[in-house]
Amino acid sequence: MTVDELLARVRSLLRLKHSIDERDEIARQREDFVSRLTHDLRTPLVAADRMLMLFGQGALGTLSPQMQEVITIMARSNLNLLTMVNTLLEVYRFEAGRKTLAFQPVHLAKLLEEVAGELAPLAQAKALSMNLDFSEESTTTTVMGDRLELHRLFTNLVGNAIKFTESGSVTIRLTAVFLSSKIRNPELSLPSTISDYITIEVADTGPGILPEEQAILFERFRQGSHKSSGSGLGLYLSRRIVEAHHGTIIVNSELGKGSIFIVSLPIKQ
Repeated sequence: MTVDELLARVRSLLRLKHSIDERDEIARQREDFVSRLTHDLRTPLVAADRMLMLFGQGALGTLSPQMQEVITIMARSNLNLLTMVNTLLEVYRFEAGRKTLAFQPVHLAKLLEEVAGELAPLAQAKALSMNLDFSEESTTTTVMGDRLELHRLFTNLVGNAIKFTESGSVTIRLTAVFLSSKIRNPELSLPSTISDYITIEVADTGPGILPEEQAILFERFRQGSHKSSGSGLGLYLSRRIVEAHHGTIIVNSELGKGSIFIVSLPIKQ
């Protein structure tokens, strides 16, 4: 190799390193921008939420029916925007590796009853029936997880089911599947990696999801074609939460026959 060839290779490597450094710097600036933006947006939105709540409660004077209606609409819109900002912030934390989960035994049946109770008024407003279908074994089963994040996950899934369903029902099913006893059976040759798990199904009687949309539903910023589709971050965040708990999430849907979101999580040993 000649000196000129060696110098050409060195220059090429230096250009490559410079390009990589620029890419990494852009990525860091983007992450910093998203973090600052979400934090700065939350502050006025939270303040506006508190003020609108005071107005709605009549703390600053009696409101006419028309003003009360306007305040209610403003509060709902503000809350929707705050929810979107919070979701964006959580997505950023996961992607930046700044999300720390506090794992502890979580009683899923109680958690799902809590979520269903909190969202029941939304279902009642649309005349939807909210059903809980728990198998006997699942009612006493726990998983190791971050309770706050699991609450966020199922609130999102059940909330979506209510939002996209105009009539009928939303059903939450909980089923425990015990495979470890089969592994101990010498007559069965099952892989040693098989373990007990619990499935949570959120089923609705909504319009269903197009097959091509199902394939990309859990990707970042992938919005559905439904008129009520949001930012495309909710299901992406749901997938990140499930994967952080070493579980899986899938969707089964048929147009005109509703959708079923299925989460599988390993059972605490």
